[in-house]
Amino acid sequence: MEKAAQLALADRLLDYIDRQTLQLSTAVYRQAVAEYTDDQQATREIKQLFRSQPLCVGLSGDLPTPGYQLTHDASGLPLLLTRQQDGSFKAFLNVCRHRGARVAEGAGESRGFVCPYHAWRYGLDGRLVSRPEESSFEACPRDDHALTPLAAEERHGVLWVHPTPGEALVFGEEFVPLEAELAGYSLAGFHPFATRELRRDMNWKLALDTFLESYHFCVLHKDSICGIFHHNLATFDTFGAHFRLVTPRRTIAKLREQPREDWNLLPHLVVIYVLFPNTVLVWQGAQVEIWQIFPDGKDPSRSVLRLTLYAPEPAVSDKARQHWQRNLDLVLHVVENEDFPLGEGIQRSFSSGAQSQIVFGLNEAALSHFHAAITAATHA
Repeated sequence: MEKAAQLALADRLLDYIDRQTLQLSTAVYRQAVAEYTDDQQATREIKQLFRSQPLCVGLSGDLPTPGYQLTHDASGLPLLLTRQQDGSFKAFLNVCRHRGARVAEGAGESRGFVCPYHAWRYGLDGRLVSRPEESSFEACPRDDHALTPLAAEERHGVLWVHPTPGEALVFGEEFVPLEAELAGYSLAGFHPFATRELRRDMNWKLALDTFLESYHFCVLHKDSICGIFHHNLATFDTFGAHFRLVTPRRTIAKLREQPREDWNLLPHLVVIYVLFPNTVLVWQGAQVEIWQIFPDGKDPSRSVLRLTLYAPEPAVSDKARQHWQRNLDLVLHVVENEDFPLGEGIQRSFSSGAQSQIVFGLNEAALSHFHAAITAATHA
C-alpha cells in the first residue's frame, strides 16, 4: 500500500476510533438460509464461481525456482502449477492424456512428468515427450496429447489460473486499482512457511464469512485476539466484487505521538482482501496469509480450506522457524477452536427451520457486499 493511501486510511481509522464507529451499510441485508444449504445453489456456485472466473492459487514464492512444480487439488480439479525454465508460470490439468492418471504429486524440483500407469513422459512445458510402444499410437499424434493447459498469469506476485481449459483470464476495470494497491506489498518477495489443508462441516461461505466483520472479536475471541484489535471497528472499500476490510490494532494510538509524515500504518493493522470469489489475502504484521476456500464437492454443507502462511524471509534458523510456527499456531487456534466450530454449529442450525433468512446489520457491510455479489453471479 502506497504512503499516500496509508495516510488517508490512518486518518479514517483514527476518526472512527474517536467517534467509536465504522464503515456502515446503507441498509440491513437479508440473506436466504438456502444459499448455505441448497444443492442447486451449490451447483450454480461451482459453475459460475469456481469454473468460470479467475482463481487465485497462491503467491509467486510457491514456485521458487525454475523447474519447480506444485499440485493443487483443493478446488476439486487436479491442477498442476509449474515454474518454467525461463521463469514463467504455467498451469495444466494434472491428467495424463492416455488413460487419465495423475502425472505429478506434491511439490518440488522437476524436469518433467512421468505417468505412473504406463510411463508416458511429459516435459515441464506439458509436451508429450515419449511413450512406450510408440508404434501402437501412430494414429494419436504426440502434439495432440500434451497436458491440457490452463490460462495462467503471474501478476505482482499473485498466481492466477482459469480453471476451465480454453477460457482466457479476464480481469475487469474495477480490478486495476486493487491490483495497483496489492503491488505495493511486494508479494513476490514472500516465502511460504507452511501450508495446511482443512476440511470442515460447513458451507464454504460460512468459512469465509468469519473474516468479514470484527463485530464478534471481543465476544467469540475474548480470550485470544480481543486485546489486540479494536472491537467492531473497520474500514470497508470495494473494487467491483472484490473488496478490502481493515481493522486497526490497539497500537495504532502510537501514531498520534509521531509527526504525520513519519507514520507507518501497516504494522498497526490487519488488512483483509477478498479476491472474489473465494480467496482471502490477509496482511498481518510482517506476514501474509492466503486462505483459498472451496466447496467440498457438490455438498453444500462441506468445505475445503487451503491456508498458506508466507514470511518476508526464508525461515532458515531455528529461531525463525519457531517464530513463524507460533504465528501459524495462533492463526490455526483462533479458526480451528473458535471460528470454525461455531460455523459448523450454524450449518447444523440451518436445518432446524428456525429461520428462512439471516441478517447482516449496518455494521456488517462486507458481508452484505459479498453475498450480494454471489447472488448476482449465480442468478444472472
